[in-house]
Amino acid sequence: MKRRGFSYMGDPSVSSTKFHLDIPRTTSSIVASSAGSDGDGLGGQSSSPSAEGDGGAPPPPNPMDDHDDRFNYALLLALYTLQGIPMGLSASIPFLIQQKVQMIAASAAHHASVASAAADGVAVVADAAAAHHAASSHSLADLTKLAYNAQAIFALCSWPFSLKLLWAPIVDACFSKRFGRRKSWLVPIQLIAGALMMGGSDYVEQELGLDAVGSSGTDEAGSMNVRGVTFFFFTLYFLMATQDIAVDGWALTMLSRKNRGKGPICNSIGQNIGYFLSYVGFLALNDADSSENLWRPLLGLSSRPGVGLVSLGGFVKFMGGCMIVLTILVSIFKAEVDMSIEGGDMCTVGKCNGNGSGRANNNPDTETLLKKQQSDADDESDDEHEMDAYEIGIAETYHRLWAVVKLPAVQSLILILLTYRLPCALSDNVKFLKAVEFGLSKQTTALLSPTIVLPLGIAVPIIATKIWHGHPLKQFMWAYKFRVTFVALVDVLMLLATRSFLGGSGLILGGEAASRAIFWALLILSTAFQATVYSLQFNSQMTFFAHRVDPAIGGSYMTLLNTFANLGGTWPSSFIMYLIGQFTVPPDCTVGEDGTEVCTGGRDAYFPLQMVMSILGCVWICVMGKRVQHVAELPDDAWRTHIGENEDGEEEMQEHKKGGKHA
Repeated sequence: MKRRGFSYMGDPSVSSTKFHLDIPRTTSSIVASSAGSDGDGLGGQSSSPSAEGDGGAPPPPNPMDDHDDRFNYALLLALYTLQGIPMGLSASIPFLIQQKVQMIAASAAHHASVASAAADGVAVVADAAAAHHAASSHSLADLTKLAYNAQAIFALCSWPFSLKLLWAPIVDACFSKRFGRRKSWLVPIQLIAGALMMGGSDYVEQELGLDAVGSSGTDEAGSMNVRGVTFFFFTLYFLMATQDIAVDGWALTMLSRKNRGKGPICNSIGQNIGYFLSYVGFLALNDADSSENLWRPLLGLSSRPGVGLVSLGGFVKFMGGCMIVLTILVSIFKAEVDMSIEGGDMCTVGKCNGNGSGRANNNPDTETLLKKQQSDADDESDDEHEMDAYEIGIAETYHRLWAVVKLPAVQSLILILLTYRLPCALSDNVKFLKAVEFGLSKQTTALLSPTIVLPLGIAVPIIATKIWHGHPLKQFMWAYKFRVTFVALVDVLMLLATRSFLGGSGLILGGEAASRAIFWALLILSTAFQATVYSLQFNSQMTFFAHRVDPAIGGSYMTLLNTFANLGGTWPSSFIMYLIGQFTVPPDCTVGEDGTEVCTGGRDAYFPLQMVMSILGCVWICVMGKRVQHVAELPDDAWRTHIGENEDGEEEMQEHKKGGKHA
């Protein structure tokens, strides 16, 4: 009997960028699709059932193949939707931070003007201008660093999803036998998350200082504590990462065997719904102009200019309440029964539904992965079963993961995964924040995801499969070359057009109509190109993982690779935000004789840093391109740990010796 690695269904890819949506992938679907031909994938079915000893007769029909999983689909969609809500909320926070900093800058300029004008009662305009210049230039320098330092700190909140492999084996192995293997984690985790959202909703608004109107820009700056907001969302991400481990594992046993591969589809759809609901939905309802001109007239509400229809605190509190209600319903009405075993003989509600084949659970309150009888008839089922952390133990699980990390092929791949996202960090993390700074509305930014990014995320992988079939890393490198050169150029042109059209004279080239067309064309192209190359690279990355992992420990192997892939996109986010804050020089602003403010000079760090990052990307291609090609050409054996094979050989040797003694 072949021993295998533990199985929890991988990591949804939570990119640190908040402006394109990653279609979540799960380990089970990827491994199953890559190994479906020989029945060796996680949750996959053998394509050549054993017919030895029965004259080639087809196997008896599985009674669970007729099981109706529609309610289970709905439940998984709901659970994954809850998981996507904190992700979408965290994606909207950078825009609120940007909005808050703009409010601080406006307040600082206003108070500086008032203070300078009041210096001598009716002051000379030149003296007032000098006082205004001294006050505002200092505040702008501080506020520029404040804005991007705050973004750099907040980018840390998504790290738990990149590190969940560290505690995933514990979640998989430790549980209350009476309450249920997955519900032991799912119910308390979601209750804690819901209570945190309801109880901490006012705290988030308070720490962001959204309702603070200070006496000066300095006072308002002091009212924003981004560290507190980061800690709040870091805790939520940790809880949702743990919930993701439990739900992924439950999906493998909740669905019938023939429908097990549809669990990842529920993951993708549910997380997208939750993300869009809390990201696009919140930004649209929180936008003051949209609320005043669209939502309030549509709903027949009274006018409140300058105030959004919903506040951040109210939205977070409502979503927390929804999470608590759904969790209570699941804990009461959903029994945890494993439908992947014939007859559903793994259960946690006080009795087991044995199938009469002698495989009933002796302890009705224990959910465990039942050992299959040593018989030829069980070989096919054993091929579909991948042993998890509960069976092999937590220590053995970590031992197998360490064995994977020590493989030279995996170390080369890890180096690639941890470095290739740095040259793309500006486009991924700063581009749309800079566009909002130049005048692009939050609502427009939010609506780009469902209208452009999501359709491309679905269509691009399908088309790419037909073009680069069987060569995922060629697809990866082609997209990367395009990403660090042409896409970066389009991003720069889009930001320059946005600054001219929305924040400047209103003209780019020609008249107003031509300028508007150029602006929207560049905005759409920038968004579409970024979504396309990201989808190409992500798809090729996942395809390569699926074809190289050791099937004996497929689940843990995939989760390990996904962890390093996520880390490769997480750490550049904070780093690039810090660089932007350090190298941006605010302009010198003065008040003219007519009382208007005139700003000159200054340096926006985005544009020179983009040039540096593009050069760095080209250097990466030259230096790491050969390593990528080398990794692509490695044989399958270079990715194998051979842990299970050694154990199988020892068992066979012992059985052979025993048979010789009896003879």
